[in-house]
Amino acid sequence: MAGSSSPEDSEPLFVLEPLPELSGVIDSFTAANPIFLLVSFGAAIYLLTNFADPLKKLWTTSLGAIGFNFYVTESMFYSMIFTSVYILGFFVVWGAIRWDELKALLGIDRARIISIVSFIVCTWILVVLGTAIGMPAGPGIVICGLTTAYLWWTYYSLEPATV
Repeated sequence: MAGSSSPEDSEPLFVLEPLPELSGVIDSFTAANPIFLLVSFGAAIYLLTNFADPLKKLWTTSLGAIGFNFYVTESMFYSMIFTSVYILGFFVVWGAIRWDELKALLGIDRARIISIVSFIVCTWILVVLGTAIGMPAGPGIVICGLTTAYLWWTYYSLEPATV
């Protein structure tokens, strides 16, 4: 065929080029103006303490975090990554503060925690065994997760939990 090249010479469809620059992006926080950092953190603390509604706290501080991270990193990609980490941390802290209420609403007890941990451990064991026999890691995680979910569902269908 005319104009064809080997697969090694072709450009990949999706390239994560910015990720190797993460250490330089993190260094941009230390290189930022200290007064700007203090004002930004003060504004975040003010917004977190000013509003009573947790979701209002979340969206106001997240919008501020997007602007702050974009100004410091000069990259919308990293701005969204750092803001996503902030949102994850916000929900972890919020869940920890309201842990008793969260346990009651989700029906979390020791049996359910043991069940979830055993599901994760069994899936991990199947993935390790699958990669040992040559199964690709990505599809292997999906297949092993579905297999464990089927076995888990079958067990709970045959032996329903009693309260």
